[in-house]
Amino acid sequence: MQQHLIKSAMYFQILLYSNFRSMTSQLREVLLLLSTGHLFGLYNPNQVANALAIPAANLYRHLKTFSVYQWKRLLVRVGCTIALAEIRDTESKSAATHSRRRPTISVDDTNDPCFGKLLSLCYNWWSKVRNTSVKCRNVLGITIKIGDRIIPLSLRIVSKQGRGNTDKPSLFVSMLKEILDFFDAEGVDLRKYPITFDSWYGSQNLVEILSDMGFEDILIHGKSNYVMNIDGKSDKLSEHKKQIQLKTNKWGCPKPHFRTHATSRTFGSLVLLFFLDMGKIRTMMVFGKPLRSAEILRIWSQHHGIEQFWRHLKTDLKLSKISLENRQGAYAGLGIKVLSYLLIQQVSRSTRKTFHQIQLELSGQRHMLSDLSEHFHEHIQRKH
Repeated sequence: MQQHLIKSAMYFQILLYSNFRSMTSQLREVLLLLSTGHLFGLYNPNQVANALAIPAANLYRHLKTFSVYQWKRLLVRVGCTIALAEIRDTESKSAATHSRRRPTISVDDTNDPCFGKLLSLCYNWWSKVRNTSVKCRNVLGITIKIGDRIIPLSLRIVSKQGRGNTDKPSLFVSMLKEILDFFDAEGVDLRKYPITFDSWYGSQNLVEILSDMGFEDILIHGKSNYVMNIDGKSDKLSEHKKQIQLKTNKWGCPKPHFRTHATSRTFGSLVLLFFLDMGKIRTMMVFGKPLRSAEILRIWSQHHGIEQFWRHLKTDLKLSKISLENRQGAYAGLGIKVLSYLLIQQVSRSTRKTFHQIQLELSGQRHMLSDLSEHFHEHIQRKH
């Protein structure tokens, strides 16, 4: 296991050096140290400092050398660089392999509860789980799932202050343009892959923007209160669900479903797919190419990848455990968690073990972290 950890740490050391030449060697070593600490159940700088008997102030001081702009750039370039290699590898394979991996872009947001009084970018956001508003950070994310690998392409904390900062769709568009610019510069067209959204993002304006960008496969989960016209009858989707007849045993479709064309004053013309999922009839709105039922269900199954990513970030990596002051600290904490996620993912792929198996194996071997830290924290003085 130790060799796998060293190899993965060296990979990220090279990745950070090649993409962020302005990053000091001290900060690079601190980021690797904090990211590796998550493998041993150490989720913030204080816990890592106590385990290694080093001054926590040194870690915090190096983290402050990166600006908000640089942290935002890190949250884009690291994931995009890894995804670029995966996409090129997928495109070099056969059509069958490409179909199995089915690269899919997904968009969603999550709430990270805030418990400190001096934390920045914390506002009252509605929580579906608690069914009330809670003080938290709202993080908007764009991921790509390639096979069983989920890679974050861009993350941004949503602000409720300042001009234009509360419009999530507009923020998403600016994030997506930044991602597309990166891949365009590398000669990879990301627009040919499907993009999926939760029902919160449904709007004709967003669909038109994505179509103008060049996306042809746009899937949005439909709300029950959306009004659609099907075969000349206009009604809410909740009423249409009661009248349709789901089809079973269709080729390539693991779930009972019903596909039809529909029109809406809000969305215009679209393909609508009703399907049975965990005892409930759900709906998918498809814009662009008129995809078949099997293709729609296959693409939507990939959307759950972004939910898995949030679960890893919040449950396995304890996103709320790291609390740094001001906007710079907020993005630094998010950047550390994303690097930790990608590092564990790299170790998981090389060892063929899950997140939980790796953490369980290393949770009682924190002495190994002291040996590993010698590879990348020579600038950090130990306590005497």
